[in-house]
Amino acid sequence: MPVFCYLIVIGLFATKDIRKYLTRLLIFALISEIPFDLAFHNTIIEFRSQNVFFTLMIGLFVIWLIEKEKMFFLRRSVLLSNLFELLILCTGCAIAYFLKTDYTFFGVLMIYFFYECRFHAILSMLAQTAVYVLMGGIEVFAVFALVPICMYNGEKGKNSKILKWCFYAYYPCHLLLIYMVRTFL
Repeated sequence: MPVFCYLIVIGLFATKDIRKYLTRLLIFALISEIPFDLAFHNTIIEFRSQNVFFTLMIGLFVIWLIEKEKMFFLRRSVLLSNLFELLILCTGCAIAYFLKTDYTFFGVLMIYFFYECRFHAILSMLAQTAVYVLMGGIEVFAVFALVPICMYNGEKGKNSKILKWCFYAYYPCHLLLIYMVRTFL
């Protein structure tokens, strides 16, 4: 999850069209919902929880709105800008919580902290570690994903449309595989 949250932030600044990016996340959230429900609830439709693509989409929307808000309000008032940023973040966290997305508001906070601390690796690691500790359980081990993230050199990797779509398709496909293994065992 930390890698995906980090890539959402990188994607915000690398994308040519944020609306297409958000739409792509929404489409894969909808595609992934049935495999997610099958894998975790053994049913086709379940409203007790939603897949992680919804969390990623909400997080991206939050940091995009904050970027827009900063351009508008920061020239006028730092206090007003900070208040609107907090309002946007709290609203995004509340939406994730009430929709019961995977990782709920913690996922939105992970994306926000990667965004807010993107120029400060140590501060980012501390903020992320705090989120994982608050989540508790096995999620604490996600802190180890911060090591390769901190080693990222900022250079764009191989640009392949096929590879891009394979990464999107991996999530619903692996959920279907989990469901099939569970069903046949």
